Amino acid sequence: MKLAVATPMKPLARAKARLRPGLGDAARQELAAHMLKHVLAAIAASRVAEACGVVSADPAALALAVEMGCEAIREPEPAGYNAAAARASAWAQARRCDALLILPADLPFLTPDDLRILARLAEPHPRAIVIAPDRNYTGTNALLLRPPHIIPTHFGPDSFLRHCELARLTGVQLILYHSSTLARDIDWPEDLYHLHFVVDH
Repeated sequence: MKLAVATPMKPLARAKARLRPGLGDAARQELAAHMLKHVLAAIAASRVAEACGVVSADPAALALAVEMGCEAIREPEPAGYNAAAARASAWAQARRCDALLILPADLPFLTPDDLRILARLAEPHPRAIVIAPDRNYTGTNALLLRPPHIIPTHFGPDSFLRHCELARLTGVQLILYHSSTLARDIDWPEDLYHLHFVVDH
């Protein structure tokens, strides 16, 4: 299996707006860049990716991607997460990859083993969708599509259930992967409580 891994990224200055009650603008931008670096480092360490890219309209985020050894997949303007995922699908197909893993940029506890397991779960199936939900089983914290265009993505509210339903309707192999590290993203001020270990170490 030739796997492409893509991370959509908002402009750093606009990332994590819901954390404003707990973090100022400069701190939020620094946190967003820190978490993106962590995700890209985990991808590199896992060695599962034939190609790795960051989809963004932000020159700073794209420069960070190149610095970390990934491709810059440039958007003309921020068009939303699902538009970025569609751009990632076209990029993966252009590189002749037969699978695409879409990872959010706010997974500070993601491990290389999480990525190896996701790839291993998809490997035996020529047509499959592997979904890693968030800790509330509402959001999608990793979505592996084989082939990359097998379904249109529906990131947003209740995306986990939407992706499961699309897999069922498409009739492909649906595989769920729950990981305590992959399930923890950073969306709300209370999520910052769990982040001190990652930031301080």
